[in-house]
Amino acid sequence: MAGHTRFLALWAALLLLGPAGCGGDLQKVLDQLAGRPAAQSATGTADQAPVSVPSGPHLYCITNIGHTLVAFSLAERRVLPGTRRYLDLDPVGPWFAGGLGYYLARVDTSGAGANALVEFDPASATERRRLKFAALSNPTALLLPPAFPGIAWVALRGSTFDNFLTNGVAVVDLAAFTASVRDLNALRTAAGTAVGALVGGQKLTSLAGLLWDGACPAAGGAPCVYALVNNFDGQVRNGWLLALGLDATGGPVLLDAVAVGLNPMEDMYLDAARRELWVVNNGGYSPGGQPGTLQVLDTTRIGDGIPGNETVATVALSALGAVGADPTGIWGLGADSAWVTTYPSDALLAVSLPGRSAAPIAPAALTLTGPLIHTASPSPALYAGKGGFGPALLAELDPASGALLATHDLQSGNGPVSCAEYRVP
Repeated sequence: MAGHTRFLALWAALLLLGPAGCGGDLQKVLDQLAGRPAAQSATGTADQAPVSVPSGPHLYCITNIGHTLVAFSLAERRVLPGTRRYLDLDPVGPWFAGGLGYYLARVDTSGAGANALVEFDPASATERRRLKFAALSNPTALLLPPAFPGIAWVALRGSTFDNFLTNGVAVVDLAAFTASVRDLNALRTAAGTAVGALVGGQKLTSLAGLLWDGACPAAGGAPCVYALVNNFDGQVRNGWLLALGLDATGGPVLLDAVAVGLNPMEDMYLDAARRELWVVNNGGYSPGGQPGTLQVLDTTRIGDGIPGNETVATVALSALGAVGADPTGIWGLGADSAWVTTYPSDALLAVSLPGRSAAPIAPAALTLTGPLIHTASPSPALYAGKGGFGPALLAELDPASGALLATHDLQSGNGPVSCAEYRVP
């Protein structure tokens, strides 16, 4: 799964505070940006005994500000309090491969800005290995390409503090636990065309999200990865969607670059049945930003050699008022529907995929911050992160209608929340 939009949402909070945002409120936001837990969040990481996660299907949930991992039993539909374990600061994930778990974290707040990929044992939550990335590289999302078991892609978002020096894809060999970093601005097509030639010569910054397509038209039906470039470089800019093929080693090869809107968010949605890719353009957060939009790309036109023909619809959200002002992500709900999350209102928008339209959902009281998590065992179910930057909650939803069935307090400090399914043998 991709990481959630924690950095941009926290940055937006600074904009929303404005000149009046001083004292305690500003310090709280700055602490969140620094990865420090809030006063009501879980703290401490030293001298932890291994936990014991029972066998069976679970959601493993991570709270970003509370920096805590906890298991939720899908069979018993309850939080397992004895499974909590504190993590390094600013964690996102988890992801699972080969019987092991992984999360990304900022592991050094001394000013060095060190970051790491941490491998852990799902049965005990204890750390096995860590792979450190360059200072200020800001890893934001991890992708496990199904066609290349044993390989992981980590999106390195870079930072204004080092002028996005480390900004690209880290291709990780999970067995050796080593990484080769592919510079975002050094990507080329198989024919040698540089990414700069496709994006008008500008320097791309802030690689935000990665999305797998197992039958990618731009790759002739072979797999590819859609990489969303937010392009933040100290101010919000229009972004780019890169279609990346995979070479023989599992590394990225540039297929095409597609212009997207202002301040695009990392959580995209691929409607594989209609071959349409939905991108959320936040617009820069209000006040002061532009109204958000949903941009629909026809994936059969990506890589066809005709630049600028990929966008087949732009859904303006300005007519929805404050609810649609600041979209942050889109999540598939059913064959014909999706939900869009917003910040700071935390209201939900219902999207008709065939109708290419959006509207506030009813009841409006249902507020979720995402992501939406579809689980398979012991029977199909639907969960979602809830609570934003407040106390971390997990919402249990009806998989058919999306109606709220229950809210589970993770008791793991403050959110945002991200979860992934894993069955302990």
